[in-house]
Amino acid sequence: MKTIKWKLIMMYLGLVFIVMIVSGSFILLRLQTIEMDKARNQLEVYAQKVSEQVVLLYEEDSFQSGLIQFAKSGSTTSQIQGSILDRTGVTLATTTTSKPPYPQYKNSVIIGAMSGTPTFSKNKIVDSSGSVFLGYAYPVILNDETTYVVYAQMDATSIFDSIGQTRSTIFVSVGIALIISAIMGYIFAKTLTSPIVALTGKAKELAQGKLNQSVRVYSHDEIGQLSDSFNYMARELSRTVSDITKEKSKFEIILHNMTDGVISFDLDGKVMHYNSASLKMLDTDAADFTFKEFLERYGIGIGLYVELMETPLTKKVNFWVGKKYITAAFSPYSGEGGIDGMVLVLQDNTETKKLDDMRKEFVANVSHELRTPLTTVKSYTETLLDGAMEDKEIATDFLQIINNEADRMSFLVRDLLQLSRFDNKQIELNVSEIELNGFVEENIRQSRIHAENKKQTLSFTPYPKPLVIRADKDRITQVMNNVLTNAIKYSGEGASITVWLEEAEGFDKIYVKDTGMGIAKEDIGRIFERFYRVDKARSRAMGGTGLGLAIAKEIMELHGGSIQAESQLGQGTTMILSFPVRKKREKV
Repeated sequence: MKTIKWKLIMMYLGLVFIVMIVSGSFILLRLQTIEMDKARNQLEVYAQKVSEQVVLLYEEDSFQSGLIQFAKSGSTTSQIQGSILDRTGVTLATTTTSKPPYPQYKNSVIIGAMSGTPTFSKNKIVDSSGSVFLGYAYPVILNDETTYVVYAQMDATSIFDSIGQTRSTIFVSVGIALIISAIMGYIFAKTLTSPIVALTGKAKELAQGKLNQSVRVYSHDEIGQLSDSFNYMARELSRTVSDITKEKSKFEIILHNMTDGVISFDLDGKVMHYNSASLKMLDTDAADFTFKEFLERYGIGIGLYVELMETPLTKKVNFWVGKKYITAAFSPYSGEGGIDGMVLVLQDNTETKKLDDMRKEFVANVSHELRTPLTTVKSYTETLLDGAMEDKEIATDFLQIINNEADRMSFLVRDLLQLSRFDNKQIELNVSEIELNGFVEENIRQSRIHAENKKQTLSFTPYPKPLVIRADKDRITQVMNNVLTNAIKYSGEGASITVWLEEAEGFDKIYVKDTGMGIAKEDIGRIFERFYRVDKARSRAMGGTGLGLAIAKEIMELHGGSIQAESQLGQGTTMILSFPVRKKREKV
């Protein structure tokens, strides 16, 4: 009874049962009424004839002879039997027997007639022999009172048998109708419910994610229209889910291939989405934190959470994760009910931070490098103006110092302009073939006098065969002079400086090794930065602008090569110049 099919069957059976019972009952009652009216009419006619032809006729002459004649007439009548009773109910004559004793009748029909009312009994009257009768009593009224009662009986066996057979026929018909109705109801219910059952099964599969569903349309009625609507819904849902899946896949691909880190939080602060870049930036293996825990873990401050929830505007915060400088942009996103969550975009600005710091340091270094000679020039100029010009010897010394400081500023400006031209790609190279053995020997001859002044040994071991490169000789000479000058300058008296060549895969290399002060491990990676000095006080005392190695690096990279340093503090330094083998670079 939980299914529509059985409910329809039971409703169909109930309807047929009620119709059959009502119609059968009506037919049965109507038949019974017709039979009873027919029997009553016969009995009434019989009783009236007996009253007129026997009782009233013989009452005036000889009533006893009339009773005898009445009793004798019973033999000719087989269906109706009659009796004449006096006012007390005593049988005076009957057609059932001609001799006393006569049967005595004491039923409601006779009692009703004795009171002056003709009475018919619709109920069965069973005599002592078991026969079934219908009775009718007719009062004979003389002098305004009931004097005699004519009582007529009809054998009702056939009537009640007919009614019983009709009743049985109706019951059998009801049973057959119910069986046929059950079969037809089952077929009818199955016709209605089969498409619904199919739709239910397909809907369950659809809910489980099996989107390629369709049902067969058997008709064009409401069930058929429902099937058509389901098929249309399934197609549209499949297309929509497919589009959503494609967009989600596209979103995930974009998300996980972004260089920026992205993390999204819901309104409860739980992580909904994140990409691998975000985990890498945060130095973690999993996004196992809530939004508040994230703020606390990376020292951003829980107060930012309250600020973002109250004012839904994008907020940028910088923080350190180890040695990485991370910029985080917090952007709340809203729905119909207000703020629904937070999107966090992370950017690794470590290199930008370093460049910014280097820029600031560069400006500070330039300012410092210019301020020192300018201060000196201004001081000595003021001294001369205050009267020192009168002393020629002092004036000459002061002017010499001013001239030297002016040269120092000139060299600094020249180097800065040269670096600027490198940065703006404004350097043109005059490329030619250079044989390295002869080139190195020429540069060593120019530097040997400086080494000998410090009692240093400057030696070169030629390569067994000629090594030819293509480069701008003047620019490479500038690099070589810088390297040799630094080796001599930062090595003590009696130190040895060794130069040799080497042919490596794809490169020809010049090695310049000294036994000087060396460079600490933490400084070796920065010696090619502009204005960077390992020992600032000593470097300035020895002269120079602090831009030589930076310029050398630019020149070597412009030729497609490189300059490297290998050193240990207190054990000397080896500078390595690498040139691509016969690689032509005529203009940059």
